[in-house]
Amino acid sequence: MSPWRRFVQLGTTDRVVATLLAAVALAQVLVFLPIAAAPIGALVALGSTAPIAWRRTHPVVAALVGSAVWLIPTDGFLLVGYPAAVLLFYAVTAYVNDRHLAAATVLIGTIFGIAGSAMQGVIVGEYVGAVLVVLAPAAVGVLVRRQRGRNRRLEELTRHLEQERDRRERSAVADERARIARELHDLVAHAVSVIAVQADAAEAALEYDPALAKRPIAVIRGSAVEALIEMRRLLGVLRADAGDPDREPLPGLAQLPALVDRARDGGQAVDLAVDGTPVPLPPSLDLSAYRIVQEALTNATKHAPGAPVTVGLHWLPDALRIEVCDRGPGARSVPSPDAHGLVGMRERVRIHGGSLEAGNAADGGFAVRALLPIEAA
Repeated sequence: MSPWRRFVQLGTTDRVVATLLAAVALAQVLVFLPIAAAPIGALVALGSTAPIAWRRTHPVVAALVGSAVWLIPTDGFLLVGYPAAVLLFYAVTAYVNDRHLAAATVLIGTIFGIAGSAMQGVIVGEYVGAVLVVLAPAAVGVLVRRQRGRNRRLEELTRHLEQERDRRERSAVADERARIARELHDLVAHAVSVIAVQADAAEAALEYDPALAKRPIAVIRGSAVEALIEMRRLLGVLRADAGDPDREPLPGLAQLPALVDRARDGGQAVDLAVDGTPVPLPPSLDLSAYRIVQEALTNATKHAPGAPVTVGLHWLPDALRIEVCDRGPGARSVPSPDAHGLVGMRERVRIHGGSLEAGNAADGGFAVRALLPIEAA
């Protein structure tokens, strides 16, 4: 809270104003009123101005006390009574929460003003002045209170929008972290699976013919280098700005033949079949299709090493159907829906409004079938 607001809130300003007006009113009494009328005049002067000190904390009482003294007959009138009444009745409608109580106070003040003018025997213009000195500031107080209410509602709406924005930002961060986790799982799991299978092959070759170990070791090295490149690329995406020209592009179906070749170099018999007319895909859909095939090949390498694998891309008029089937022994039980690879594939398919089937194939082996709508993307 600013020092000025704290100053106003504590009522220091009202006490200063009340003191100044009271001093001016008492000076007027001493100068213009006879000695005999001075005590009554001083009472009216203090009664009209002193309540200003409490106009924010007790506005109704202050307004009633400040206007009740108008009923005391005096010789002449106090000039400072007008500004004092303006401050008091402005406070009634500006700070009182009960509208009925504020209206009743304004009505009583108006009656006191009319009655006081009548008791002083003044002209008709003073009646009008007595009424306006109550109603005009009260009307201004109503307008100010409404404006404060609008400002308060606007602040609440702004605060709500900021909270909603923060919530969406946190949600976006969480989604991005989940996406990065899936990316890391896909690339690391694929590379580690290939390395593990080829390490077994290299170990077996070393016992019989060391020369045969060269190819598995080369595949291991290639898979490790690929994983490092992918991880550097992913970290580069996190660190670089959106417009950084040095960022490497995300993989897509254009890199699928290279992925199949690496799987073949690892000892997996992979056959790639494409039918239909390929169409350009949005980057996110292109990446998801690539990752689905990559994860399916990783599973085949892990659970059916050396078994023939068929990768099929079927371009339909409004969708892309992906089929990855191996001729291995198949799953010994129903695949767990919580398996990280399946979770990643299902999440990618769900994001694009598609469907995924993963399980034992009817003719043996294990099959992954994904349908990705193109029009929805």
